[in-house]
Amino acid sequence: MADRKQIFADTLVELLKEKPLDKITVTELVEKCHVTRQAFYYHFSDIYEIVEWILLRETQRIVDANSDIDTWTIGYTQTLEWVEAHKNLVVNTYRAIGKEYVEYFVTRFLRPYVVKVVEREMQGNAYDITPSQREFIINFFTLAINAVTVDWVRNGMKEKPEVMADYIHILTEGDVKKSLQSFQKSNTEKAE
Repeated sequence: MADRKQIFADTLVELLKEKPLDKITVTELVEKCHVTRQAFYYHFSDIYEIVEWILLRETQRIVDANSDIDTWTIGYTQTLEWVEAHKNLVVNTYRAIGKEYVEYFVTRFLRPYVVKVVEREMQGNAYDITPSQREFIINFFTLAINAVTVDWVRNGMKEKPEVMADYIHILTEGDVKKSLQSFQKSNTEKAE
């Protein structure tokens, strides 16, 4: 089943080199794959579901390969490299479906890493913060990195993926700890 799905995905990526996503039809796709529409609908409900399948598979592959907290910048770089290599797919998705769709997949990739960074910083430290404050820190860093990433896509991916990852690392290094300390200080002051 995955092989047939991969054939549809590969064919869609090839068609995106010729035309925008919203101009590609199921009929055109099945003709290129030499299958029936029924075969297509057995696997996918529409063209956009193929895009989702591609993005989910790829983000999961990168997350699985870089699940160690110390490699999050490598995972982020690999994600940007994949995005850059599949520029037609990502930009067409951004234009046809909207930035919210791209943001969803970037968040899906980033959030597990941000959670690990926050949890690692909290280990061995007795931060007096609430679960909602912890969640706020996770959301803040996830959304900030997401916004920068989506902006990178929107502006044509001019910076190299390694440069983007390095910039994010420079800006965030130590800031999770500072955020935890700031919430703890605020909580202590309110308790007095």
